[in-house]
Amino acid sequence: MKRLSSLRRKVSYKLKVFFLDGLFRPIRPMDMVRFGTYYGGWWIRRVDPGQGAAICVGAGLDVSFDLELLRLGYRVYTVDPTPDSIKFVRETAPQLNLMPVGVWTEPGELEFHRSALYSDSWSAAPPAGADGPVAQSFSVTTVKKLFESIDEESIAILKLDIEGAEHQVLRSIVRDQIRPDCICVEFDDQRLRKVIASVRLLKKYGYDLLEIENWNYTFVPR
Repeated sequence: MKRLSSLRRKVSYKLKVFFLDGLFRPIRPMDMVRFGTYYGGWWIRRVDPGQGAAICVGAGLDVSFDLELLRLGYRVYTVDPTPDSIKFVRETAPQLNLMPVGVWTEPGELEFHRSALYSDSWSAAPPAGADGPVAQSFSVTTVKKLFESIDEESIAILKLDIEGAEHQVLRSIVRDQIRPDCICVEFDDQRLRKVIASVRLLKKYGYDLLEIENWNYTFVPR
């Protein structure tokens, strides 16, 4: 039964990805380049550190994308409030500008819940199989206030890997009129209506969808 259940999840996953790829038809220009590991990498269209800073929200235990951007000449800010990620970045990538704060729709304190499967994965909403009472409050801010706090003229790349909070945070970006030159977002809340609504929101806001790789989406202003 477990094997059958696992197979059903894999089939459902692939069908959703295939459906959304067909629905949105990402442009996939020839000059797209992928940086980072298989797990933590992303597609971006061009490399131009002169466009501004790179803000990478959600470190987990893989900052290969952040390190590649740093190597390419970007000023990189790695953003994550969770203990395992903070420890990992400080020990393995001290050259990154670590900002130990989360991103949400309003600044303040927010309760995060730890995954039962991955101790480094925390989400603002209790995930399926949440590890019972394991929850902790972390400081959070908005993308707008985060941008203001680093005193950069522009954001070249904004990466959001925020374990299910992406839909709310994308709406706050539109609300606050923040326009990075590239948005890389992983949809961890994979309910189709939520993903479709967020993609349509960004398109209405003036962004084109360049790439879909599983649940990693890359957008740029048109």
